[in-house]
Amino acid sequence: MPKIHPTAIVDDQVKLAEDVEIGPYCVLNGDITLGAGVHLIASVHMQGPLTVGSGSVFYPGSSMGFGPQDAKIKYGDPTAGTIIGSDCVFRESSSVHAASNDHTPTRVGDRAFFMVNAHVGHDVQMGSDVVLVVGAGVGGHAEIQDRVILSGATMVHHFGRVGRQAMTSGLTILSNDLPPYFMAAERNKVVGLNLVGMKRSGMSRDEIAAVRSAYSEVFRKKPPMMEMRQMLAERAKESKAVDDIYQFILESKRAICPVGGRNISRTTSTQSRADANA
Repeated sequence: MPKIHPTAIVDDQVKLAEDVEIGPYCVLNGDITLGAGVHLIASVHMQGPLTVGSGSVFYPGSSMGFGPQDAKIKYGDPTAGTIIGSDCVFRESSSVHAASNDHTPTRVGDRAFFMVNAHVGHDVQMGSDVVLVVGAGVGGHAEIQDRVILSGATMVHHFGRVGRQAMTSGLTILSNDLPPYFMAAERNKVVGLNLVGMKRSGMSRDEIAAVRSAYSEVFRKKPPMMEMRQMLAERAKESKAVDDIYQFILESKRAICPVGGRNISRTTSTQSRADANA
């Protein structure tokens, strides 16, 4: 039977697995489902529609499933809600906002680790094994792929994309898209590859070497976007990891974070120079 502290307020619509623990002063409203082993330590606020997978832990002050920070959205408007995976950890004052639409929920994958004051906005689609360090924030509609690490106070622009196993330095601002396996610092500045993360994920030496080669022989040369795509397409035939990068760039609707800071336009080399000199 779930263990619910007498000071907690739990709506009749809430569905709890048998071993859920809800600590003091938690408030749960609406259509909420908490999986096996979920633990709300104290003063956690949740708003449905919300589904949380098994084993996730919520620390005091964390807030899940409330409406978007969007002036067009009013309290009580229909929402597809929020889905949070299994074995996640949400530290003090972290938050995830519900979708701004009624068909596709905001989603956080399995084994997410949100440190103090980390925030994910409405309609974000986040993969598994993602780490948000203290104060990191992800704007609405952004895409964060698997095994990303956003270091302290990193800010990801709304509709931005961060590729799998990418990493940022503290205080990074991403208004452009950051490809898989890359490391970024400052504002949209690629400073290297996440080699440690690649090795820890079990990537083979050959795949790591292929990514390093693409980085040094393609991205460091800063070719126009069409030329870059052609170069990556050839390399992607021999490497799944390089294909991850190639597919990511094909799907990007905004500029790609460049090595060293010059903007890589999605159009012609002339436009790239104009962007760089703007």
